[in-house]
Amino acid sequence: MAKMKPLTNLCVGATALLVLLSGCTSADKTATEQSKGKDEQAVSSVLNPTGFPIVKSEVSMRVFGCKDPNQAAWKDVLVLKEYEKKSGIKMNYEETPTQGCDEKRNLLFASNELPDVFLRANLSNTDISKYGMQEQMLIPLEGMIDKYAPNLKKLFEQYPDAKKSITATDGHIYSLPVIRLQAAGRGDKVWINQEWLQKLNLKAPTNVDELFTVLRAFRDQDPNGNGKKDEIPLGLRDPGMIFTTFAGSFGLDHQLGTNANIDGNKVKLWMADDRYKELLQFLNKLYTEKLLYPDFFAADLPKWRSNLSQALYGMFFIYASDPFTKVENQFSGMAPIKGPHGDQLLSTGSPLASPIGTFAITRINKNPEAAIRWVDYFFSEEGSRFFNYGVEGQSYSMQNGKPVLADSIKNDPRGMMAALGQVNLVPGGGFPTIIVDDIVLSEKTKEVSAASESFTSKVMYGAPIFSKEATEKIVPIKADLDKYVQESAIKFILGETSFDKWNEYTATLKKMKVDELEQAYQAAFDAMSK
Repeated sequence: MAKMKPLTNLCVGATALLVLLSGCTSADKTATEQSKGKDEQAVSSVLNPTGFPIVKSEVSMRVFGCKDPNQAAWKDVLVLKEYEKKSGIKMNYEETPTQGCDEKRNLLFASNELPDVFLRANLSNTDISKYGMQEQMLIPLEGMIDKYAPNLKKLFEQYPDAKKSITATDGHIYSLPVIRLQAAGRGDKVWINQEWLQKLNLKAPTNVDELFTVLRAFRDQDPNGNGKKDEIPLGLRDPGMIFTTFAGSFGLDHQLGTNANIDGNKVKLWMADDRYKELLQFLNKLYTEKLLYPDFFAADLPKWRSNLSQALYGMFFIYASDPFTKVENQFSGMAPIKGPHGDQLLSTGSPLASPIGTFAITRINKNPEAAIRWVDYFFSEEGSRFFNYGVEGQSYSMQNGKPVLADSIKNDPRGMMAALGQVNLVPGGGFPTIIVDDIVLSEKTKEVSAASESFTSKVMYGAPIFSKEATEKIVPIKADLDKYVQESAIKFILGETSFDKWNEYTATLKKMKVDELEQAYQAAFDAMSK
């Protein structure tokens, strides 16, 4: 029996250990619950759960953001001043001019001199991955959204794809977007010179052959009647438009913020696809026949806009008419042309939630619940109207049930956007809110948009927020590929590279790891779809 004694002792010791561990677990659980209770008490001592003011006594926060040239100093902006009174939260704004803002923001992260909130600070997907997922300088928001942000919660239930677009691959939400409920507010529209069509007794083209017929007539028949050959049949403004404007007519979409189709939950990067080759051959033919704006590859925006303001383009793609309001009525909208395989898609659109890095809360914020309530108001229809129009009777009036900006703003000698920048942060965009009726869009722009809205993808997926490992792996691959693909596209279109070299081009894409990039996008899309 003596040999059994150690086993008995062991059993007694084990039992004691289990009791001890059980006691520790129970104690830990109790301590956690007590801590949680104290946290909730601390929140409730500061925060009103609903209504205004948001806080029971004044709370202040340090806010960093990027200032558009048309915006007044943020402390003087009407909406922000009035909202401080309404919310009880004093935002100490440290806005920086757009030029140099990214560098200043990066320095704040690098030096760990964080503000409480990043507002309209141009946070990129890479920033969100690095400073949210990896370094945890930005805190997850989804728990607070569920508890303190009813407007955002409702929107995410109504538009689950918007929530997917801003959810990182680790399942957390680190930043908030602009949510554009108005289709006219998402992407470039197709514009055509209706006056030229009428003068030449032509109709808007519906397919490739008709497009060439119309553009050739614009080139040859002096539709502006000035006796000069100064008409530019097709005005693409920069090389990036190669991959969007006519791509949909060749069955090519622009999903996940890149040159990708999604079919049956499968991601396909199409830069080596035969359909893309056909698109480039189509653009090469336009260029060869002098139908395409010859300087599109230079991305000279001032020059392009100067031509536009003089109505020298027969057809072009642009988001809104604000650069050419004096001649906007000369143009009308049209559907995208039907391509050689019957495709008729407009792939210039952007996701419902875009941009996504407009608002983030940092780990040093002592009242993050108050911050999420502060921003949530702007995701309501009432808050959206307040943000866009300001104060009724001061910056706008109600006419036939709709808000209308004061004439003093619309007719301000400095320009409408400069005047609007005294009221809100609409100039330059990028403020966290819902856009129900974009204040920047003219009635003509909305009319033009209506002609092509039914030809856009039902769902547009935004660029994913990759994990640290994926970011480190694919960012350099993507940067190199993007540069090579664009440079090659320009050379194919200009005729500097023969299409006989197509196989060499696709072989180079393989060497540059286009397959690995596609796999990374597939993994990110799978994570978004969970």
